[in-house]
Amino acid sequence: MRFRILGPLEVWSDKEGWSAIGAPKWRSLLACLLVRPGQLISTESLILELWGDSPPAKANNLVSIYVHRLRRLIGDSEGRLLVYRAPGYLLRIAPGDLDLEEFERLVAEGRSALAAAEPQRAAGLLAEALGLWRGRLLADVAPSTLISTEAERGNELRLDAAELRAEADLACGRAAQLVPELRRLVGENPIREGLWLLLISALDEAGRHAEALDTYTQARQVIADELGVDPGAELQELYARLLAADASSARPRKRPIKADLPAVHAPGAVPGESAGSARPADAGTAAAAPGASADHLVEVEALIGAEDGSGPHGEGSGTIAVGAVAAAAGVVEEPASLPPPRPTQLPADIGDFTGREAQVRHLSEMLVQDEAASSPGAVRIAVVAGAAGLGKTALAVHAAHQVSSAFPDGQLYVDLFGASARPAAPGEVLARFLRDVGVDGDKVPVGDDERAALYRTRLTGRRMLILLDNAKDAAQVRPLLPGSASCAVLVTTRNRTPDLASTRFVDLHVLEDTEALTLFSRIVDDDRPAAEPDATAEVLLACAGLPLAIRICAARLAARTHWRIATLANRLRNEQRRLDELETGDLAVRSSFQVSYDSLHAGRHGISPARVFRLLGLWHGASISLPAAAALFGESDDDVADALETLVDANLLESPAADWYQFHDLLRVYATERAQEEESEADRTEAVGRLLRWYLETGEAAADAVAPRRYRVPREPAAPGYPPLEFGAVDEALAWYGDERANVVTATLQAAAAGLHDIAWRLPPNLFPLFNRRGNWTDCVTSHRVAVESVRKTADRLGEAWVLDRLGWSLARLRDEEAFGYLEQALAIRRELGDTRGEAQSAIGLSEGYLKVRGPGEEAVKYLRHAADLLRPTDMLSLRAVALNNLGEVHLDLGDLDAAAECCAEARDIWREIGGYGEGWALHNLGRVYLALGRVGDAATSLTDAIGAHRASGELAGQATALKYLGHARLAASDPGEARTSWTQALSIFEQIDERAEAAEVAASLASLPRS
Repeated sequence: MRFRILGPLEVWSDKEGWSAIGAPKWRSLLACLLVRPGQLISTESLILELWGDSPPAKANNLVSIYVHRLRRLIGDSEGRLLVYRAPGYLLRIAPGDLDLEEFERLVAEGRSALAAAEPQRAAGLLAEALGLWRGRLLADVAPSTLISTEAERGNELRLDAAELRAEADLACGRAAQLVPELRRLVGENPIREGLWLLLISALDEAGRHAEALDTYTQARQVIADELGVDPGAELQELYARLLAADASSARPRKRPIKADLPAVHAPGAVPGESAGSARPADAGTAAAAPGASADHLVEVEALIGAEDGSGPHGEGSGTIAVGAVAAAAGVVEEPASLPPPRPTQLPADIGDFTGREAQVRHLSEMLVQDEAASSPGAVRIAVVAGAAGLGKTALAVHAAHQVSSAFPDGQLYVDLFGASARPAAPGEVLARFLRDVGVDGDKVPVGDDERAALYRTRLTGRRMLILLDNAKDAAQVRPLLPGSASCAVLVTTRNRTPDLASTRFVDLHVLEDTEALTLFSRIVDDDRPAAEPDATAEVLLACAGLPLAIRICAARLAARTHWRIATLANRLRNEQRRLDELETGDLAVRSSFQVSYDSLHAGRHGISPARVFRLLGLWHGASISLPAAAALFGESDDDVADALETLVDANLLESPAADWYQFHDLLRVYATERAQEEESEADRTEAVGRLLRWYLETGEAAADAVAPRRYRVPREPAAPGYPPLEFGAVDEALAWYGDERANVVTATLQAAAAGLHDIAWRLPPNLFPLFNRRGNWTDCVTSHRVAVESVRKTADRLGEAWVLDRLGWSLARLRDEEAFGYLEQALAIRRELGDTRGEAQSAIGLSEGYLKVRGPGEEAVKYLRHAADLLRPTDMLSLRAVALNNLGEVHLDLGDLDAAAECCAEARDIWREIGGYGEGWALHNLGRVYLALGRVGDAATSLTDAIGAHRASGELAGQATALKYLGHARLAASDPGEARTSWTQALSIFEQIDERAEAAEVAASLASLPRS
């Protein structure tokens, strides 16, 4: 595993390349371990670094959870790299896997080379070392005692290296170019005498003697002002020599070499209810007799309210008095009725409700917002939507209790059983609600529409909260909505209901790590998780943030006090039995999922969303695109999209981007289980085979678009399957590969695991042009290693040669000595089979190995000449052009410019005749030849054309390399501004494709430019 800390913290993965770590606490924890590689750091120290003097109550457990998250991130599920040893953790780093250690190695070699009077070599090594820096050490990690200390140490190491490189550059005669950079460094570090010493020496050697003397005066003044002392002995001695040289007009040219610069050390030890609710219309209603004044009645009622203190809306004695006075006034009154009931039907709140503070606050605000601010008559509706087991009901009930005082006329609650086979009928719910608000049973209308109308009438003006739990859809909810803005409605559902008017949504997701740990600890017992932090973290990871799963695990442990948490963690490791373990009493994750699964209705166009759900469980990838899903199901994109979106609406599937889908971890397990139980083995095999063959054939189509004239892997006879994608342009093919990059590696692994070895070995070499264009050599190696095992099981000798050749080539690009063994095996097999073109291809690969791993030499020339000779009588012009271009590059590196120009020109002419991406490489090698010959204008023209050709073919490495040499051409033409532009673009691409040595070289070139 590789890590970068010379700048923002980044981790390398085969799927994603270099990537940052999003969670700040994970990042801080990993940073602490990386600055002490191989050293044990106690959990107590880590807690102090992460939280300072105010750690959370469960800090030990949180550290364990973060460790498990990091292990998953770096592919270390067994804890072999990130190791626990009491009382803490250590991180094992292989040599070369941490950029800081690589920097220190290069600096040490550069120091040795400088001491051995090899300044040219020293300058190169030190420039490469400095090129590894991308900013301040651990720039995106929160400061703490350890991190701040290491950042300061890193700054010192970087400055030491910069001084050493300046020493080497001075020894190489580059004094004039060094002055601007040294002025910048002195400005940033004004009390560092070594930099003043180098700047004065550089000015003197550049012929700027008076400036050198003047600069000493500046140095003396700054040091005196800042430190209150005179400059050190070295600076004073240099000043004396300058004065002496000035006096004699014969300035010495010898510089002092700082042999006593500090060594670069490896990382080591450090250091109220409302009183204004409207009276219901049926409470003490009176009918006026003919001739009676309604205004007079209201007047009398007000008087009585004033006498008994009840007011116009009072209850009890005030209501009776109104009737008596009304009779005396000639008003005929119906018999007085009792006040309407005040239902309080909310289920009990959950005592161990944990987290979700933001969601509770958001729901509360939505439910109690000022009704005057909304449209007249608009009912406030809040919907909590989410998958099974996320705790929607618990959240809704908890939030409802928080705001219950804002609804003094009561709260109605009903479970609508929307995810079950028999959802509650709205008419039946209305009948119950009407009885609950005071309508006699025999007064409840028969028809649903009449019930809904009376329900709205009864709730008009009343402040009531209605909680509709487990709703199926908008059609089930709509009749149960009141018609008054004084009421609010809270709905929970597993299905999204965007067609409800005036609705606000809270999409519920899994618990954060801290929330999950708090919930688990409250149920189990605070002491047990603290005693077994690693086992606790493993259990919570298996629960994947699902509150129901966490409650089940915690409840099981609470009921089994003799169990260690590690016991349950061990039982949860078996993914095939995980859902069996997540069950206790009437709580079961499987049952919860089953309800949602069983509620899936038949899809349109005859496609069953339930079958789509379970077949998706057969795919091993982290996500799947719509076209790939269509291949899995053997149906059209449009038809499959309907089924997939049905699953998204049912919260059985997530859609992180348009036409992309993924499972929650436990839902994936359940989907796989459904497929195993409900699909025949033949149907499962057919579906997986259809998908993997689609990846093979689509990959071939993408490679055809990118490299149409390549020497191809022999195609197998066409087999029935799902039609692959087609690509009209290189950009389309590369965009598909960019989106599916992780999945094509997964497809190779799954094909091998499923015994589909013919697909497993063909897929990687077919995708080789795509790996090549994007420089994804680690992915290429990973998939080809699997392909080697598969092709040997098929006993296909020609196929074996193909896979060995591509694997060897990939390793050569990574500068790995292992490349030679694979390439030599491939060459031998192709000779044995009489595959002339293949033999030439493997010979070119071997030359690439010598070039990348051992440098240009006669071995590389021999193999390339052999390849070119083999291909001369064939019609394989593209492969011959590759051989000629590479031969020209070797001649160029060996200094034979005439031979280089001849080979590269012939390669360029072939590519122009047949068309193809190789023209860019021939053009840029010609540009290099012109540059070496001093033909700067021709070099710039050829390199500019090369960049255009590389961009057209999507060749990232080619673009960066041509830009690098174009920068040199621009500088030679006295245009440092254009040189900076070219090198900046080159550096960006080299970093993107992880060409670290090239990036370091370009960074050094940029650093050598004068500051504008």
